[in-house]
Amino acid sequence: MEKEGFSQEKFCGNCDNHNTYNYPDQVFCTLRLLQNKNPIVETLWHCAEWIPSTQGCYCVQEAKKNKTKK
Repeated sequence: MEKEGFSQEKFCGNCDNHNTYNYPDQVFCTLRLLQNKNPIVETLWHCAEWIPSTQGCYCVQEAKKNKTKK
């Protein structure tokens, strides 16, 4: 079930592996760090290992707003 106000579209910003980095445009991915890959990724990107977040986060909404402003 979708949390109120939060989308389950596949974005790094709503993946369970993300942490705040350069809010809201970039996130730090713990999984990519463990895989020896660059852990800094775009909030609106996603990889094949995407896992739905167990907690809501506003970074996707804010990143989408920033993208439309540019």
